[in-house]
Amino acid sequence: MRSDSSAASPVPVLRSSRLMLRPLCVADHASLLAMANDVDVTRYLHEGPPPSAEEMLNRVTRAIGQWERRGYGMMAVEDVSGFVGRMGVFQLADDTEPLLVYVLCRSGWGKGYATEAVPLILEWMRTMHGTEQLLAHIDPRNTASTRVAAKLGGFRRGTVDRAGTMLDLWVFPTKR
Repeated sequence: MRSDSSAASPVPVLRSSRLMLRPLCVADHASLLAMANDVDVTRYLHEGPPPSAEEMLNRVTRAIGQWERRGYGMMAVEDVSGFVGRMGVFQLADDTEPLLVYVLCRSGWGKGYATEAVPLILEWMRTMHGTEQLLAHIDPRNTASTRVAAKLGGFRRGTVDRAGTMLDLWVFPTKR
């Protein structure tokens, strides 16, 4: 992992051999909106109906603000062709623990991108924040996501009710 960050921005840029995880920005609005309107991508996300363009812009603004408040947050994932998803660490104001989130566009599926990028986030959280583990809520029907979680050393630790849907609670140790 290589991490670049400047004094002007608390958000790191994390790199692997094929991917770059960089700060979300307003310019990602259209890509995020397209991803949010792809029913195959959002099938297991349980984030509600697709947002309007204005709501997506508000989400991006809130995501940028989370970095300022917490020192971690969501990032854009890029390969050589450009934007292929979003992932990072998300925490609602009333949650006691942050959640690991990873969502890829169809163009990023089946390439091992999640298993390549998630360890960058886990290592960065351990190094910069002393985090020993991150949690994730995964729909048990999402076999691709559960395979990624298990491959990365995650383990299932019960269930959690999210908006009336029972999701598996996964634990990701930050040290492998």
